[in-house]
Amino acid sequence: MASTNLIAFALQARARGFHVFPVEPGEKTPHTLTPGQPYTLRWGEAATNDLGRIIDYWRRWPDSNIGVACKPSSLLVVDCDMPKREYQMAGTQYAGLHDTFGPLVDGSDVYRYVCESLGGDWREAQETYRVCTGSMGCHYYYGWPDWVRPAEASQASIAPGIVDIRCNAGTWGGYVLGAGSVTRKGAYVAENALPVRQAPPWLIELCRQHPEPVRVASPFRQPGRVGVLSGLVRTVEDAQEGNRNQSLLWAARAACADGIPLDDVLGALGDAYAAAGGDGGHRQAEATIRSAYRLQGRKA
Repeated sequence: MASTNLIAFALQARARGFHVFPVEPGEKTPHTLTPGQPYTLRWGEAATNDLGRIIDYWRRWPDSNIGVACKPSSLLVVDCDMPKREYQMAGTQYAGLHDTFGPLVDGSDVYRYVCESLGGDWREAQETYRVCTGSMGCHYYYGWPDWVRPAEASQASIAPGIVDIRCNAGTWGGYVLGAGSVTRKGAYVAENALPVRQAPPWLIELCRQHPEPVRVASPFRQPGRVGVLSGLVRTVEDAQEGNRNQSLLWAARAACADGIPLDDVLGALGDAYAAAGGDGGHRQAEATIRSAYRLQGRKA
């Protein structure tokens, strides 16, 4: 593999706000510290958005691939891969997709199915920064809200071997190779120049940590519940016009899943929806919240 200086790509990632670190040329593992020795960078500590450090890294190792650390970058990346064999989804909950797509179902097919089955808008889910991977898969980049704690399982997968999630759970979170990186399977190429959009509510719900339900008279008497409910209130307040009712529905379902009493949610989220200018005000908010509790109750 020809030696190439990839510092320009590292700086492009920095310009997007990503925290990066050097990865072995042609590989996916953190860079070794000394040639011929097994010791590698502690990538979680090495990841940085500092211009001087990035220049120093790639001045020392100019052909290094670009590792993008998700936790310090406040990112969630959905990694959709190409199928490794025919009928790979047979025997899984996604087996029915073979009836639609034939023997080869790729990760984006599965991801679209998950999106739409959870009430998401596939067109909107795609309108974010994306990178085509060396194996012809796709990385979908999303912003992860700092006030939501991701589940540890969100570092695993939606569909093993074909749709993986890299988020920011644990001490360091996960990482992906950034655009410009090259492996033996091919180059990582940015598919567009779009900004990274915030993760949609259905994806946050899928990947967030779900605390065990606690039956209490009021969440405001439990410090943990205050944080959960205030975060959901913020979601409703920050929702864009045209998406407020959907965000309210998601937030109310999340509150129900966390065992927060309906009356408390009607007040807190209803006020937030009305204050944000949601269509129908408190009346519509109450109808949506009650519907969310019925839906979540049936799911449970």
